[in-house]
Amino acid sequence: MNLAAIFPFEYPLPTAFYLFWYVLTLVIHVVFMNYVLGGITYLGLSSLAGRPNRNQLALMLRDWMPFAIGVAITAGVAPLLFIQILYQKAFYTANLLLFHRWMIILPILIVGFYLTYLLKAKKVADWPYAVRVLLGLASFACFAFIAYSWTENYLLSMESKEQWAEFYGSSKIMYDNAAKLPRLGIWFLGAFATMGMLVGWQLWYKNQHENVKLVSILAILGLIASGVCGYIYKGMVEAHMPNSPYLYLGLGCGVVQILLWVVQMTKAKFSGMLLTLISVVCPLGIVGMTVVREQVRLAAIDLEPLYPLHKAAMGVSGIVCFLFFFLLNAGLILYIFRLVKKNWIGGEMEAE
Repeated sequence: MNLAAIFPFEYPLPTAFYLFWYVLTLVIHVVFMNYVLGGITYLGLSSLAGRPNRNQLALMLRDWMPFAIGVAITAGVAPLLFIQILYQKAFYTANLLLFHRWMIILPILIVGFYLTYLLKAKKVADWPYAVRVLLGLASFACFAFIAYSWTENYLLSMESKEQWAEFYGSSKIMYDNAAKLPRLGIWFLGAFATMGMLVGWQLWYKNQHENVKLVSILAILGLIASGVCGYIYKGMVEAHMPNSPYLYLGLGCGVVQILLWVVQMTKAKFSGMLLTLISVVCPLGIVGMTVVREQVRLAAIDLEPLYPLHKAAMGVSGIVCFLFFFLLNAGLILYIFRLVKKNWIGGEMEAE
Protein backbone atom coordinates (compact mmCIF):
# COMPACT_ATOMS: atom_id res chain seq x y z
CA MET A 1 0.00 0.00 0.00
CA ASN A 2 1.34 3.42 -0.98
CA LEU A 3 1.20 5.59 2.14
CA ALA A 4 1.68 8.71 0.04
CA ALA A 5 -1.77 8.11 -1.43
CA ILE A 6 -3.40 8.08 1.98
CA PHE A 7 -4.70 11.34 3.40
CA PRO A 8 -3.06 13.43 4.79
CA PHE A 9 0.56 12.17 4.42
CA GLU A 10 1.05 13.61 0.94
CA TYR A 11 0.83 17.18 2.21
CA PRO A 12 3.36 19.48 3.94
CA LEU A 13 3.24 19.40 7.73
CA PRO A 14 1.18 22.61 8.25
CA THR A 15 -1.44 21.54 5.67
CA ALA A 16 -1.54 17.98 7.01
CA PHE A 17 -1.86 19.37 10.53
CA TYR A 18 -4.96 21.39 9.65
CA LEU A 19 -6.45 18.55 7.61
CA PHE A 20 -6.01 16.18 10.54
CA TRP A 21 -7.64 18.50 13.04
CA TYR A 22 -10.37 19.46 10.61
CA VAL A 23 -11.36 15.81 10.05
CA LEU A 24 -11.07 14.92 13.74
CA THR A 25 -13.24 17.82 14.94
CA LEU A 26 -15.67 17.31 12.05
CA VAL A 27 -16.17 13.67 13.06
CA ILE A 28 -17.02 14.78 16.62
CA HIS A 29 -19.47 17.33 15.20
CA VAL A 30 -21.03 14.73 12.88
CA VAL A 31 -21.75 12.33 15.76
CA PHE A 32 -23.86 14.90 17.60
CA MET A 33 -25.23 16.38 14.37
CA ASN A 34 -26.49 12.92 13.40
CA TYR A 35 -28.34 12.62 16.69
CA VAL A 36 -30.03 15.95 15.89
CA LEU A 37 -30.85 15.15 12.25
CA GLY A 38 -32.11 11.63 12.88
CA GLY A 39 -33.88 12.64 16.08
CA ILE A 40 -35.60 15.74 14.74
CA THR A 41 -36.78 13.77 11.70
CA TYR A 42 -38.27 11.09 13.92
CA LEU A 43 -39.93 13.70 16.15
CA GLY A 44 -41.46 15.34 13.09
CA LEU A 45 -42.90 12.02 11.93
CA SER A 46 -44.01 11.23 15.48
CA SER A 47 -45.93 14.50 15.74
CA LEU A 48 -47.56 13.72 12.39
CA ALA A 49 -48.66 10.35 13.76
CA GLY A 50 -50.15 12.14 16.77
CA ARG A 51 -48.43 9.97 19.37
CA PRO A 52 -45.36 11.89 20.58
CA ASN A 53 -46.16 11.43 24.28
CA ARG A 54 -46.82 7.68 24.27
CA ASN A 55 -43.53 6.58 22.76
CA GLN A 56 -40.36 6.12 24.82
CA LEU A 57 -38.12 6.93 21.87
CA ALA A 58 -39.99 10.16 21.07
CA LEU A 59 -39.98 11.21 24.72
CA MET A 60 -36.23 10.56 24.99
CA LEU A 61 -35.44 12.51 21.85
CA ARG A 62 -37.76 15.37 22.78
CA ASP A 63 -36.15 15.80 26.19
CA TRP A 64 -32.56 15.63 24.95
CA MET A 65 -32.89 17.46 21.63
CA PRO A 66 -32.15 21.04 22.87
CA PHE A 67 -29.04 19.81 24.69
CA ALA A 68 -27.91 17.75 21.68
CA ILE A 69 -28.30 20.77 19.40
CA GLY A 70 -26.22 22.87 21.80
CA VAL A 71 -23.45 20.25 21.83
CA ALA A 72 -23.57 19.88 18.03
CA ILE A 73 -23.25 23.66 17.61
CA THR A 74 -20.35 23.81 20.08
CA ALA A 75 -18.61 20.89 18.36
CA GLY A 76 -19.12 22.59 15.00
CA VAL A 77 -17.10 25.70 15.85
CA ALA A 78 -13.66 24.07 15.49
CA PRO A 79 -14.19 22.47 12.04
CA LEU A 80 -15.74 25.74 10.83
CA LEU A 81 -12.52 27.54 11.78
CA PHE A 82 -10.27 24.88 10.23
CA ILE A 83 -12.18 24.80 6.93
CA GLN A 84 -11.63 28.54 6.53
CA ILE A 85 -7.88 28.11 7.01
CA LEU A 86 -7.70 25.13 4.66
CA TYR A 87 -9.78 26.13 1.66
CA GLN A 88 -10.06 29.91 2.02
CA LYS A 89 -10.98 31.22 -1.47
CA ALA A 90 -13.06 28.17 -2.46
CA PHE A 91 -15.04 28.21 0.79
CA TYR A 92 -15.56 31.97 0.86
CA THR A 93 -16.55 32.10 -2.83
CA ALA A 94 -19.23 29.45 -2.28
CA ASN A 95 -20.51 31.45 0.71
CA LEU A 96 -20.74 34.66 -1.31
CA LEU A 97 -22.41 33.04 -4.30
CA LEU A 98 -25.08 31.45 -2.08
CA PHE A 99 -25.45 34.77 -0.24
CA HIS A 100 -29.06 35.04 1.03
CA ARG A 101 -29.49 31.30 1.65
CA TRP A 102 -26.11 31.12 3.39
CA MET A 103 -26.75 34.18 5.56
CA ILE A 104 -30.13 32.87 6.66
CA ILE A 105 -28.66 29.69 8.19
CA LEU A 106 -28.02 31.34 11.56
CA PRO A 107 -31.54 32.76 12.11
CA ILE A 108 -33.07 29.47 10.97
CA LEU A 109 -30.80 27.59 13.39
CA ILE A 110 -31.97 29.84 16.23
CA VAL A 111 -35.64 29.29 15.32
CA GLY A 112 -35.16 25.53 15.08
CA PHE A 113 -33.32 25.44 18.40
CA TYR A 114 -36.08 27.23 20.31
CA LEU A 115 -38.78 25.19 18.59
CA THR A 116 -37.27 22.08 20.19
CA TYR A 117 -37.63 23.74 23.61
CA LEU A 118 -41.26 24.45 22.78
CA LEU A 119 -41.82 20.84 21.73
CA LYS A 120 -40.31 19.75 25.03
CA ALA A 121 -42.82 21.72 27.12
CA LYS A 122 -45.48 19.50 28.71
CA LYS A 123 -48.30 21.93 27.99
CA VAL A 124 -47.75 21.49 24.24
CA ALA A 125 -49.23 17.98 24.57
CA ASP A 126 -52.62 19.62 25.23
CA TRP A 127 -52.47 21.83 22.16
CA PRO A 128 -54.52 20.96 19.03
CA TYR A 129 -53.15 18.22 16.81
CA ALA A 130 -52.65 20.59 13.86
CA VAL A 131 -50.51 22.95 15.96
CA ARG A 132 -48.34 20.11 17.28
CA VAL A 133 -47.83 18.77 13.77
CA LEU A 134 -46.90 22.25 12.55
CA LEU A 135 -44.34 22.67 15.33
CA GLY A 136 -42.78 19.27 14.69
CA LEU A 137 -42.55 19.72 10.94
CA ALA A 138 -41.29 23.31 11.27
CA SER A 139 -38.45 22.16 13.53
CA PHE A 140 -37.57 19.39 11.07
CA ALA A 141 -37.68 21.85 8.15
CA CYS A 142 -35.19 24.17 9.89
CA PHE A 143 -32.50 21.51 10.29
CA ALA A 144 -33.22 19.92 6.91
CA PHE A 145 -32.63 23.33 5.30
CA ILE A 146 -29.32 23.74 7.15
CA ALA A 147 -28.16 20.27 6.03
CA TYR A 148 -29.17 21.09 2.44
CA SER A 149 -27.35 24.43 2.54
CA TRP A 150 -24.08 22.86 3.71
CA THR A 151 -24.35 20.25 0.95
CA GLU A 152 -24.88 23.02 -1.59
CA ASN A 153 -21.88 24.94 -0.21
CA TYR A 154 -19.64 21.85 -0.36
CA LEU A 155 -20.44 21.11 -4.01
CA LEU A 156 -20.26 24.74 -5.11
CA SER A 157 -16.84 25.17 -3.44
CA MET A 158 -15.42 22.49 -5.77
CA GLU A 159 -16.46 24.23 -8.99
CA SER A 160 -14.02 25.99 -11.32
CA LYS A 161 -13.69 29.77 -11.65
CA GLU A 162 -15.55 29.59 -14.95
CA GLN A 163 -18.47 27.76 -13.35
CA TRP A 164 -18.53 30.26 -10.48
CA ALA A 165 -18.69 33.12 -12.97
CA GLU A 166 -21.45 31.37 -14.92
CA PHE A 167 -23.49 30.80 -11.76
CA TYR A 168 -23.02 34.42 -10.68
CA GLY A 169 -23.98 35.74 -14.11
CA SER A 170 -27.06 33.56 -14.36
CA SER A 171 -28.74 35.26 -11.35
CA LYS A 172 -30.17 31.86 -10.38
CA ILE A 173 -31.54 31.49 -6.88
CA MET A 174 -30.76 27.77 -6.68
CA TYR A 175 -27.43 26.13 -7.49
CA ASP A 176 -28.13 23.36 -10.02
CA ASN A 177 -26.15 20.20 -9.37
CA ALA A 178 -27.59 16.71 -9.78
CA ALA A 179 -25.26 15.43 -7.04
CA LYS A 180 -26.95 17.52 -4.32
CA LEU A 181 -29.69 15.11 -3.31
CA PRO A 182 -27.67 11.86 -3.34
CA ARG A 183 -24.86 13.53 -1.40
CA LEU A 184 -27.33 14.96 1.10
CA GLY A 185 -28.90 11.52 1.38
CA ILE A 186 -25.59 9.89 2.33
CA TRP A 187 -25.26 11.97 5.47
CA PHE A 188 -28.92 12.63 6.28
CA LEU A 189 -30.06 9.01 6.01
CA GLY A 190 -26.89 7.67 7.59
CA ALA A 191 -27.66 9.86 10.61
CA PHE A 192 -30.28 7.34 11.78
CA ALA A 193 -27.58 4.76 12.53
CA THR A 194 -25.64 7.15 14.77
CA MET A 195 -28.86 8.36 16.38
CA GLY A 196 -29.84 4.72 16.99
CA MET A 197 -26.49 4.03 18.66
CA LEU A 198 -26.75 7.02 21.00
CA VAL A 199 -30.43 6.70 21.85
CA GLY A 200 -29.94 2.94 22.26
CA TRP A 201 -27.52 3.63 25.10
CA GLN A 202 -29.95 6.12 26.63
CA LEU A 203 -32.83 3.63 26.56
CA TRP A 204 -30.54 0.84 27.80
CA TYR A 205 -29.47 2.99 30.74
CA LYS A 206 -33.10 3.75 31.60
CA ASN A 207 -33.99 0.06 31.19
CA GLN A 208 -36.62 1.00 28.60
CA HIS A 209 -36.76 -1.63 25.87
CA GLU A 210 -40.09 -0.96 24.20
CA ASN A 211 -38.47 0.39 21.03
CA VAL A 212 -35.66 -2.12 20.43
CA LYS A 213 -37.03 -3.21 17.06
CA LEU A 214 -37.96 0.31 16.02
CA VAL A 215 -34.49 1.72 16.74
CA SER A 216 -32.86 -1.27 15.02
CA ILE A 217 -35.04 -0.93 11.92
CA LEU A 218 -34.38 2.82 11.69
CA ALA A 219 -30.61 2.21 11.87
CA ILE A 220 -30.69 -0.61 9.29
CA LEU A 221 -32.88 1.25 6.80
CA GLY A 222 -30.81 4.41 7.28
CA LEU A 223 -27.55 2.58 6.53
CA ILE A 224 -28.97 0.82 3.47
CA ALA A 225 -30.53 4.00 2.07
CA SER A 226 -27.30 5.92 2.76
CA GLY A 227 -25.34 3.26 0.89
CA VAL A 228 -27.66 3.51 -2.13
CA CYS A 229 -27.22 7.28 -2.17
CA GLY A 230 -23.47 6.81 -1.87
CA TYR A 231 -23.43 4.51 -4.89
CA ILE A 232 -25.36 7.06 -6.97
CA TYR A 233 -23.16 9.93 -5.76
CA LYS A 234 -19.96 7.99 -6.52
CA GLY A 235 -21.00 7.68 -10.14
CA MET A 236 -21.55 11.44 -10.33
CA VAL A 237 -18.13 12.41 -8.93
CA GLU A 238 -16.15 9.52 -10.40
CA ALA A 239 -13.43 11.90 -11.61
CA HIS A 240 -12.71 13.01 -8.04
CA MET A 241 -13.48 9.76 -6.19
CA PRO A 242 -10.26 8.17 -4.89
CA ASN A 243 -9.58 4.45 -4.64
CA SER A 244 -8.99 4.97 -0.95
CA PRO A 245 -8.71 2.51 1.95
CA TYR A 246 -10.89 4.93 3.88
CA LEU A 247 -13.72 4.27 1.42
CA TYR A 248 -13.50 0.55 2.17
CA LEU A 249 -13.28 1.31 5.88
CA GLY A 250 -16.53 3.28 5.70
CA LEU A 251 -18.30 0.63 3.60
CA GLY A 252 -17.06 -2.21 5.77
CA CYS A 253 -18.16 -0.51 8.97
CA GLY A 254 -21.58 0.12 7.40
CA VAL A 255 -22.01 -3.58 6.61
CA VAL A 256 -20.87 -4.62 10.09
CA GLN A 257 -23.31 -2.14 11.66
CA ILE A 258 -26.19 -3.60 9.66
CA LEU A 259 -25.31 -7.11 10.84
CA LEU A 260 -25.06 -5.98 14.47
CA TRP A 261 -28.41 -4.16 14.28
CA VAL A 262 -30.02 -7.24 12.73
CA VAL A 263 -28.85 -9.28 15.72
CA GLN A 264 -30.03 -6.53 18.11
CA MET A 265 -33.46 -6.55 16.45
CA THR A 266 -33.94 -10.18 17.47
CA LYS A 267 -33.37 -9.36 21.14
CA ALA A 268 -36.09 -8.38 23.59
CA LYS A 269 -33.80 -5.82 25.23
CA PHE A 270 -30.96 -3.57 24.21
CA SER A 271 -27.70 -5.49 24.55
CA GLY A 272 -24.80 -3.69 26.20
CA MET A 273 -22.34 -5.88 24.30
CA LEU A 274 -23.94 -5.17 20.91
CA LEU A 275 -24.19 -1.45 21.63
CA THR A 276 -20.51 -1.43 22.62
CA LEU A 277 -19.53 -3.08 19.33
CA ILE A 278 -21.73 -0.65 17.39
CA SER A 279 -20.17 2.23 19.33
CA VAL A 280 -16.74 1.16 18.06
CA VAL A 281 -17.72 0.45 14.45
CA CYS A 282 -20.02 3.47 13.92
CA PRO A 283 -17.41 6.19 14.69
CA LEU A 284 -14.84 4.31 12.58
CA GLY A 285 -17.29 4.35 9.69
CA ILE A 286 -17.83 8.08 10.14
CA VAL A 287 -14.05 8.63 10.14
CA GLY A 288 -13.72 6.67 6.89
CA MET A 289 -16.52 8.51 5.10
CA THR A 290 -15.39 11.91 6.42
CA VAL A 291 -11.88 11.38 5.05
CA VAL A 292 -13.33 10.31 1.69
CA ARG A 293 -15.54 13.40 1.78
CA GLU A 294 -12.44 15.58 1.98
CA GLN A 295 -10.47 13.50 -0.52
CA VAL A 296 -13.17 14.22 -3.10
CA ARG A 297 -12.91 17.94 -2.38
CA LEU A 298 -9.10 17.89 -2.37
CA ALA A 299 -9.13 16.24 -5.80
CA ALA A 300 -11.12 19.20 -7.11
CA ILE A 301 -9.31 22.02 -5.27
CA ASP A 302 -5.61 22.73 -5.71
CA LEU A 303 -4.23 23.39 -2.24
CA GLU A 304 -0.63 23.91 -3.31
CA PRO A 305 -0.93 27.73 -3.68
CA LEU A 306 -2.27 27.79 -0.11
CA TYR A 307 0.67 25.93 1.46
CA PRO A 308 2.48 29.17 2.46
CA LEU A 309 -0.71 30.51 4.02
CA HIS A 310 -1.17 27.30 6.00
CA LYS A 311 2.42 27.57 7.20
CA ALA A 312 1.90 31.20 8.23
CA ALA A 313 -1.31 30.30 10.08
CA MET A 314 0.47 27.52 11.96
CA GLY A 315 3.14 29.99 13.02
CA VAL A 316 0.63 32.21 14.81
CA SER A 317 0.87 29.81 17.79
CA GLY A 318 -2.85 29.64 18.43
CA ILE A 319 -2.77 25.86 18.80
CA VAL A 320 -2.16 26.03 22.57
CA CYS A 321 -5.21 28.25 22.98
CA PHE A 322 -7.26 25.94 20.75
CA LEU A 323 -6.28 22.80 22.65
CA PHE A 324 -7.00 24.47 25.98
CA PHE A 325 -10.54 25.41 25.02
CA PHE A 326 -11.04 22.11 23.19
CA LEU A 327 -10.34 20.20 26.40
CA LEU A 328 -12.22 22.73 28.53
CA ASN A 329 -15.38 22.44 26.41
CA ALA A 330 -15.13 18.65 26.35
CA GLY A 331 -14.85 18.62 30.14
CA LEU A 332 -17.80 20.97 30.57
CA ILE A 333 -19.99 18.87 28.28
CA LEU A 334 -19.13 15.72 30.25
CA TYR A 335 -19.87 17.58 33.49
CA ILE A 336 -23.28 18.64 32.14
CA PHE A 337 -23.99 15.03 31.21
CA ARG A 338 -23.25 14.09 34.80
CA LEU A 339 -25.56 16.80 36.16
CA VAL A 340 -28.36 15.73 33.83
CA LYS A 341 -27.87 12.11 34.87
CA LYS A 342 -28.32 13.05 38.55
CA ASN A 343 -31.51 14.98 37.86
CA TRP A 344 -33.11 12.53 35.48
CA ILE A 345 -36.37 11.82 37.27
CA GLY A 346 -39.29 9.52 36.58
CA GLY A 347 -38.17 8.28 33.18
CA GLU A 348 -37.62 11.70 31.59
CA MET A 349 -36.05 15.02 32.39
CA GLU A 350 -38.15 17.80 33.77
CA ALA A 351 -39.70 19.79 30.95
CA GLU A 352 -38.76 23.42 31.00
